[in-house]
Amino acid sequence: MQLDLWTSEWVVCGFFAYLLVLSRVRPLAAAARRRVVLVGLVCISLVIVLSRLRPSPGLEVLREWLPAVYLLQGYWLCGIFYRRPMPGIERRLLAFDNWLFGPGAPGRFVARTPRIVCSCFELAYLLAYPLVPAGFAAFLALGQHDRADAFWTAALIASFGCYGMLPWIQTRPPRALPMGAPLCVPHPILRRLNGAVLRRLSVQVNTFPSGHAATSVAVGLAVWSVSAPAGAALLGVAAGITIGTVLGRYHYAVDSLSGVLVGVLGWWVAFHAPGA
Repeated sequence: MQLDLWTSEWVVCGFFAYLLVLSRVRPLAAAARRRVVLVGLVCISLVIVLSRLRPSPGLEVLREWLPAVYLLQGYWLCGIFYRRPMPGIERRLLAFDNWLFGPGAPGRFVARTPRIVCSCFELAYLLAYPLVPAGFAAFLALGQHDRADAFWTAALIASFGCYGMLPWIQTRPPRALPMGAPLCVPHPILRRLNGAVLRRLSVQVNTFPSGHAATSVAVGLAVWSVSAPAGAALLGVAAGITIGTVLGRYHYAVDSLSGVLVGVLGWWVAFHAPGA
């Protein structure tokens, strides 16, 4: 049987196959292993079945938007592999933050940064969740239906490239550590809102590199590839998200900086690699 898969769908199949293999070689509770296997097989099967159905407008719309679901499922499944934090890695990540910002950084940043500025970065962090579907909607509105596969290839390489490291590098976010006070204090409503969203949607552990930074940068660059003004606006949001991850202590600085690099890599592979 010849599979007529989009590149992004090959990425999906490869990533969930990777998780299926990990479920056999990494220690997991029986229920957790069953969930990884079930969800992984469902996602792979869905990709294959949809590629074999007779093309129709409805089917095309479904295939165009389903990668957003695969992205979320991949993130949640990777969280299942978390067992315990790795204090040695946490210390190294914190050491870089201390080197970058200097001793006593929280106090100095809070004293010097207006609350309105802090609130803008906190709001940007919150926008990381709707940025992907909003970016794809903008991509389609720009008449790029025939390049939907490239958009999702960029976004999925960026996101899966970060989430796939979670089974191997397991750390707590800096906000969960005793020395993890925010570098910037936003309006408390925004902080509480982000906390509520994280409690409901997050796996409650740190991803290295930062999936927030990587995916938002990849989305911004994908849109920028077809429209400089729209892409510049989204890249501005992506920059705010990346900075907000660090100032709010949702991520270590190394997480976010490496996430930017992964996002650029995902975009380059999708739009500029040979054969793209």
